[in-house]
Amino acid sequence: MTTRLVGESFEDVRATSPGQIVEDFELDRCTFVASTLAQRTDLVPSLVVRRVNATRCILDNCLAVGIRFEDVTVDNLVTKGGLMHLSGCVLSHVTFKGRAGAVIASPPVPRPDEDLVSPEADRALVEAYKSVDWALDITQAEFVDVSLDYVPGNLIKRDPETQFLLRREHRAELDNRDVPDGAHRVFSRFDISPFDSMVVVAPKRSKQFRRLMDIFEGLREVGLAE
Repeated sequence: MTTRLVGESFEDVRATSPGQIVEDFELDRCTFVASTLAQRTDLVPSLVVRRVNATRCILDNCLAVGIRFEDVTVDNLVTKGGLMHLSGCVLSHVTFKGRAGAVIASPPVPRPDEDLVSPEADRALVEAYKSVDWALDITQAEFVDVSLDYVPGNLIKRDPETQFLLRREHRAELDNRDVPDGAHRVFSRFDISPFDSMVVVAPKRSKQFRRLMDIFEGLREVGLAE
């Protein structure tokens, strides 16, 4: 049974138990403030959020850590308090569409008994994505800012006009091509990502849109972006 919430506000909502399942919600014009979905115990994300549709919602200083999102649609999202971090999360059939705020798929955070993120955490994410046929659909999304280094690029549905696929193997060719300024910095993001492909976006609502388009289109012209 689906729970429908309309126009409600929530503060300091927390779901933090490994193995917990949050599912079957319709959220319309809801606001979440200083709320957290997080589990830092299991390397493979084990707190699951599934079958959620969120329309015209606001996330204000919210965070997601170590979550598996399945069959989630986010339509017109406002983010406040900086980037909305999806840290060490796995996405399966997640769709962003309409106007969107600032979203970053970022590395895992250390487990409670660790000072640094272990290499095993990255390997666990790579393994988890092997069972995902597609992770993310951003073909209809217009972001303020977005970084998707921690989602496999080949599993992202994208608009090729402003959303470009990069492959790690092409990094070695940068010095042999006439590439635009900023190209090396773009490919340096593979230093962090455990995946061999990534999607980079020129966010349509960003002041940096034209500058980023020049870089990405330049890379496409020399065969280093798709």
